[in-house]
Amino acid sequence: MTQPNILELAKQGDAKAIALLLNRQLQAKGITAAASLKDGCLQVMLEAAEAPSQQVLAPWVSKSIAGLGAPSIEKVKVYGRQTGAKVPAWSQEFEVAGLKLPVTDVTEGRASSSENTESNELSLKERAKLGDVEAIASLLNLPLQNKGITATASLQDGCLQVMLEGDRVPDEEASIRIVRRELMNLKAGAIIASVKVYGQQAGEDFPAWNREFELVARASQSSHNLGVNTTNQLSANNSYAETTQEPSLIQILNETSTGLLSDNQWNVAFIILSVIAFFMIFVNFTLAVILAIAASIAYVKYQNTPTGKAAAAKRQLEALQKAEEAEQERLRQEEQKRILIEAAQSQAKLLTTNLAHTALDEFSKVNARLSVGVNYMELSGVIAPAKFATQKFEKSQDYKVCPYLSELISKNMLCYELSMECFQLKVMKKPVSSQFKAIIQTEFPEVYDVGSDSFINKIWQKAYSYSDEIEAILESSDNLSG
Repeated sequence: MTQPNILELAKQGDAKAIALLLNRQLQAKGITAAASLKDGCLQVMLEAAEAPSQQVLAPWVSKSIAGLGAPSIEKVKVYGRQTGAKVPAWSQEFEVAGLKLPVTDVTEGRASSSENTESNELSLKERAKLGDVEAIASLLNLPLQNKGITATASLQDGCLQVMLEGDRVPDEEASIRIVRRELMNLKAGAIIASVKVYGQQAGEDFPAWNREFELVARASQSSHNLGVNTTNQLSANNSYAETTQEPSLIQILNETSTGLLSDNQWNVAFIILSVIAFFMIFVNFTLAVILAIAASIAYVKYQNTPTGKAAAAKRQLEALQKAEEAEQERLRQEEQKRILIEAAQSQAKLLTTNLAHTALDEFSKVNARLSVGVNYMELSGVIAPAKFATQKFEKSQDYKVCPYLSELISKNMLCYELSMECFQLKVMKKPVSSQFKAIIQTEFPEVYDVGSDSFINKIWQKAYSYSDEIEAILESSDNLSG
């Protein structure tokens, strides 16, 4: 197949041709691409010895596909995973409409595994601090790409020039605010003295607007007098060449909190005063009351000072950030589970027997029995049919057809057996074996009292969730013979 033929086929939406074009760019970097097209959605799987970088490759692939202009491709879904891994480390979906960039080289080909994303970003920041314009552009693109804006950068004689392009002219104020914030957080004042930002619509020859500002801080006097308002100290110590510059909220909170007694130090002082007041009750009750009232009044006054308010705002912001991170992690896990179930549903159609369905039926009976309560003497008989069905499935050829389904069935049965062991520990006071302890720590690392009713109920809840996943997978498979 010649180069023109490959390109023409790719422009028509041929998945194999698209994969060939992508691989010509990626294979030199140790990354392999596979593609498939279904119902207007092009799915691209990227594999490497270490999970490829989502931040670099997902937008690159989507814009490269958009550059082909294939009318049959409406959206692109990109996956990245480590070679040999069953579960993608990440996935990202893009609408092709509105994306426009020709196929270009990859600025950063590989990254470490998904668990090391934070260290990759740190490495990128270190490169950016040294003046690496590709790293600077990559960092700027992280917050900009969600707004449909692409940044390119060049650096000469301490002046960083940033070109921002989008399908529409990027909003000047919002774009300047993002660029300034990211460069401020980078703290690359030793390399970058000034910044010129240009904004233009993609395809236009001239920028629609441009703005210049300086990053280097001016020397200024700082007051160490506690009577000076901390807000004034903040502006005096951080005066920048451009008067409209806005430091980040975290910077304001951190710098404002350093002027007076910190929140943690005040809490220690308050505890000490409270303890003294408590012991003074037995010596001088009146003095104890006075100390307690004085400590309370002082604490309330502190909360109303700029430092106290900043500390409270900082705690609230940190709590919101933790909640957001937890929600993002939950969504990531749900997406991974959804991908696994979708893949397993396709594989389940290749099952040659009904043994997986039989195991699920037995699990459903056990779950129904457990939901109304069961004692130690009854549990063995309740789970015996499920154990027999699981063993029969594990010995069949179907066990190798759908690995994720097989794993769920085995884990579902393991939960029942773990609950049986826990009952024995509780009723017969048996010591915990090292093997059993290792299994518990793997499946339930946060649990300590393995013989408690709450832990047994937790195991059963886990079994219910496994059964639900098994049912979701088997719903799509045909009715098979036993």
